[in-house]
Amino acid sequence: MKKYEYTLHAKLKLKKSVYRKLAISKKRIQETIENPKVLDKSEDPVYIAISDLNEELSLCVPYRKIGGIIRVITFYPAEKGRYERKIL
Repeated sequence: MKKYEYTLHAKLKLKKSVYRKLAISKKRIQETIENPKVLDKSEDPVYIAISDLNEELSLCVPYRKIGGIIRVITFYPAEKGRYERKIL
């Protein structure tokens, strides 16, 4: 089982109602990291995992790997295809 840490910024965003309405949770974030639709490794040491959030939005999760720990920096919904096209 992977160990996850969240920055204060990410923790505070998780509490906002707009993200709860989009069903963004720690579980959803971790699923995105473990099974991304697209994984951007271009800015070492920051990775960006992207997965489908709904029919119109993708969930983007920037994170770092520090030893055996995955540190979630932040997360954000984005228009589907906006970031995937830049990476693919």
